[in-house]
Amino acid sequence: MSPDGSRTQTHKRVLYYTRRKDRASEFFDALGKATGCIPLSDNGFEAVYDGAQFSFVVKHEPGTALKALHQGFFNLVLLDLRETPGAPGPRRRDDFDRGLRLLDLMDSEPDVERRYGFHRILAVVSGSDSKDIDERIVALGARGVGRVLRDESECPIHMACKRLPSKPEMAAGVLREIAAMTLHRRVGDVALCASGGGITGLYFEMGALKCLEDCCSPGTLNEFDMYFGISAGAVISGVLANGYTIGEFMGAVAGEQQGRIPPFDMNLLDASHLDFQGLTAPVRQLARIARHALMELLRGRLPFSLESLVFEYGDLFHAPFNAAGFEALMRSMFLRKGCSNDFRRLGRRLFIGATDHDLKEHVLFGAPPFEHVPVSRAIQASMSINPVFTPTLIDGRYFVDGAVTRTSNFVEAIERGSDLIIVLDPLVPFVSKQAGAARARGVFWNADQDIRTVSFTRYETTRNWVLRRHPEVSLYTFLPANRLRQVMSVNPMDHRPYLEIWRGAYLSTLKRIHALGYRMRGDLGVHGIPFDTARADEVAARLRHQPIATFADFFPDGKVDLRVPAPKGGGDADDRGRPPRPLRGRVPARGAPAPPSAVVRRHIPIATISSQPLRQPLRRIAGLVSERISPGRFQ
Repeated sequence: MSPDGSRTQTHKRVLYYTRRKDRASEFFDALGKATGCIPLSDNGFEAVYDGAQFSFVVKHEPGTALKALHQGFFNLVLLDLRETPGAPGPRRRDDFDRGLRLLDLMDSEPDVERRYGFHRILAVVSGSDSKDIDERIVALGARGVGRVLRDESECPIHMACKRLPSKPEMAAGVLREIAAMTLHRRVGDVALCASGGGITGLYFEMGALKCLEDCCSPGTLNEFDMYFGISAGAVISGVLANGYTIGEFMGAVAGEQQGRIPPFDMNLLDASHLDFQGLTAPVRQLARIARHALMELLRGRLPFSLESLVFEYGDLFHAPFNAAGFEALMRSMFLRKGCSNDFRRLGRRLFIGATDHDLKEHVLFGAPPFEHVPVSRAIQASMSINPVFTPTLIDGRYFVDGAVTRTSNFVEAIERGSDLIIVLDPLVPFVSKQAGAARARGVFWNADQDIRTVSFTRYETTRNWVLRRHPEVSLYTFLPANRLRQVMSVNPMDHRPYLEIWRGAYLSTLKRIHALGYRMRGDLGVHGIPFDTARADEVAARLRHQPIATFADFFPDGKVDLRVPAPKGGGDADDRGRPPRPLRGRVPARGAPAPPSAVVRRHIPIATISSQPLRQPLRRIAGLVSERISPGRFQ
């Protein structure tokens, strides 16, 4: 509520850090005189500006400030790093150095997805030495701090100078900058990026997505803006982009008849999956080798040796299966009324990652020049992993599993304007603390673990670098728990343990959501997605209680419900029964010029806050002062 009793529409939370309690009291007293700021508690204040309500949580120690950031959602961090007037020379930097200590603690967070985006930090500095202040501003910029303001209400030469802006004017200017950084932002797109991992990986993604949907609302997963899929993830992304719910897909695997997807079997040991051309190819090659061997014998030479059998005749072994059977299944699903097997006709943007088998290059079906390829055919190509499936021929070129060249397409999602990304990566290795555990296993198990290790290391390294380069992006990765990885690593193509993997995926995903819930609630709220774990907690309790889970246990009341959720919101629905997409500004692709309507100009009087003499050099050095307010991670 505002001081006059009117209700505000937007609420923002700000973490205010300063080492000195008297500095905090001075700031909020000045803010109260300027805007009517009122105290909420001993460590909290509230102010209303530009139709928004700002709640300030005050912390005086770096450790307690960091703990607060890990327990609640804050739209902005305000660092008050101003000098103590009249302090001896060696102590003038104490407050600033403590602030850097907090930044270092925040930056050292080992889980990069929990790291607070430094672009949402506003620092206020002051001092008696202009050169020293310039160095402090550069130091903050080098750490990636979003904005730095210089307090000119304190003159080191003559504190009673009447030309100085007043303390209330300074405080009001800070609040204006806070409002500019938190209120005037464009909301980007929401993307799902599902990686590969075989049939067991597909099962994990089903269970994880069921948990995620239970934490949001029915139908949420079908309302994302973009879907990216690789290998097994291509299947789940294609299904969701076509409007099928995750419950329907799980029900089809479990043999339920209620949904729009008829029951199907993931068993590879079926004639429809055999690659007869590949199976007969060794016969033709053997005939050719036999002719060569006969000629060698006639010349009196031994045609075979151990080296030749090992190194020269590897071409005798071909992939025994092809993914045509799965392609036919996907095609039948996507040709149903209300769906589409054409990327260009889908209501949501879908991209399928694959690898050109000969060029060893990653391609993105659904993007030019591959948008004409049928969705089901693209999924077949993305699933064609050696040595299980043969390559898929499309337009005269052969394609194999997209995981050969990418673990996840989250970089492509960022390039297309996504700032909230959900990543599913089931292709991770089993980790054992027991020395020799891997040595005791067979060659195929260890080869599988090595592939998983290479894949996840590639993803983790890329993710950590990209998130530091794009702090405005919120990315959440969901991985199988280590115990579940052991089950999934026995045979990635094993179709039988779907219930066991679903349960493990659901419980491990919920554990991760609880760990990051304070941030997810805010990030999802920015995009209008509700967040409440009550339903998922109820399902998890049921799954933990049951010694052997059934499909019904994945529903709170133990009753299978595969009904399609009603469209959300008002207005005319589209041709698939969905409501019109929310009217929010689409973020242009990275590097594309922003439309004029998306540009927010800052109007802060120089008399109140001035960094004009430093603007041009600091823009080049650290990018601290900008005329455009970039889209950020928080609302």
